[in-house]
Amino acid sequence: MKIKNKFRYESRIPFFLVWKFLRHGNKWTFFLIVFLMSVSFVNLVFVNSLFNGIIKSSNDQIINTYTGNIMLAPNEGQEFFVDTSSIMSKISNVSEIEGKSSQLIIPASLKYKNKKGNWQILAIDPETEKSVTNISEKMIEGSYLSTDDNDGIIIGRQIAGGKDVEMNAFSFKGAKVGDKVTLAFDSISKDYTIRGIFYTKFINTDQRAFVTKKSVEELNALFKDKTNNIILKTSKNASEKKVINELKGENIDANFYTWDEVAGLMTTVAKSFLSINVLMTVVGIIIAAVTIFIVVYVDISNKKQEIGILRAIGIKPYIIRTNYVLQTIVYSFLGVIVGAGIFYLFLVPYFQHRPFELPIGDVVLAVDYFNLIIRGEAVILVGILSGLIPGFMVTRIKLLDAIWGR
Repeated sequence: MKIKNKFRYESRIPFFLVWKFLRHGNKWTFFLIVFLMSVSFVNLVFVNSLFNGIIKSSNDQIINTYTGNIMLAPNEGQEFFVDTSSIMSKISNVSEIEGKSSQLIIPASLKYKNKKGNWQILAIDPETEKSVTNISEKMIEGSYLSTDDNDGIIIGRQIAGGKDVEMNAFSFKGAKVGDKVTLAFDSISKDYTIRGIFYTKFINTDQRAFVTKKSVEELNALFKDKTNNIILKTSKNASEKKVINELKGENIDANFYTWDEVAGLMTTVAKSFLSINVLMTVVGIIIAAVTIFIVVYVDISNKKQEIGILRAIGIKPYIIRTNYVLQTIVYSFLGVIVGAGIFYLFLVPYFQHRPFELPIGDVVLAVDYFNLIIRGEAVILVGILSGLIPGFMVTRIKLLDAIWGR
């Protein structure tokens, strides 16, 4: 019973020492330590959220402006789909598909004045294209195509060119709405009027041009009812793989690809950002650990005599170590709370209104709550370890050396 009571008494001492320290210690030092911990936590969360935002922006741009969620292509050896109308009808039977658009990629070149280039030119039905991509919402000059437009074309900003355009060297260097461009393939050519210029901030899309299917069919009867690309938009939480299996169940004769299979280079870029994210997280955790270690070590170094006296009156070393571990838990926990407040109340709203402008699009902070909790736990854990190590170091000093502050 005496041993049990003794242990109960000793177990309270670290909490008593922590309370006395927090109550009577230097308040500015305490607030500074908590602030440093909050900065370490914000650094971890900010970097993670920024890279998540870059990856999300890249993925959204691919889906919303380029490929949709799912892309259908003709089977090997076929240039066009055999029966587009039948395929589109079968696609409508799948409930998780919200939009579908058939596209015809035209093997043609565009010429403007004395400048010529081979960009990807697609013939579309403007209305059905709206159900999959958001290009109609990205017009920076002029207007979107109408279904009956026989001689209109819309071009991406990277084709139009002009001041501050990334690919200006290979563009029309300043084409404007109302200007004429010549579309030519084989021995056929036709002048089109630029109806509008779009800017999605995704370079692959902004190097495309669009005309109506009606105008192309009138240009060459061989293109009537022809399609070599079908893109689909699925409902928000639908699984692309599951939807593809349902489409295959409709006996659709095509090759099926998810957006990330089509993305190619951008998928590689996204994976690179994930690797950098992991590296920066490790570096951030190390910085947090070193910060806490230095703070606690300096504090302990300044209190060697106090610690020596505590040991001299019978306070056991493990109690002193526990005291410093509890201190670092308080620092770390409050740092995480303050850091989370700074992040959610200030940084997230700020970058919602002022996103980072990157070549893949506007990037905001994408918060992953699971990763947020993991990083908070990591800060507290490294805080415990960073408090435990100096605690071990000081309690291993000879008692007289500690009392004399040596």
